[in-house]
Amino acid sequence: MRCIMSLFTITLINSVLLSLFPHTPEAYGPLNYACCVKYTQNPLPFGVIKGFMEQKSTEVCRIDAIIFITKNNKKVCASIKDQWVRTALARLRSKLEKMTEEGNQLLTTAGSKR
Repeated sequence: MRCIMSLFTITLINSVLLSLFPHTPEAYGPLNYACCVKYTQNPLPFGVIKGFMEQKSTEVCRIDAIIFITKNNKKVCASIKDQWVRTALARLRSKLEKMTEEGNQLLTTAGSKR
């Protein structure tokens, strides 16, 4: 009986001591990183999308996903297999290329005025 009481006391003391130490986020990875666990069933209107990120199943999360960021900073998980997702990504890519071309033209024009 004495052995059981000492084991209980040691366990209780260890539990109290462990609860006093702060938990470090570095030990658990990035806590602010939210993973997609399922895809939206509803296509987003292109006008509400301001950007996107790619989630790979080979990294932190379990599924591959495109995470659209809306103008309200809401994150919406979508599957690259869906046609509306591929269309939205193509439109975003086209928009980026157009912005890059316009930026290059402005740089060329600004540089030639010297």
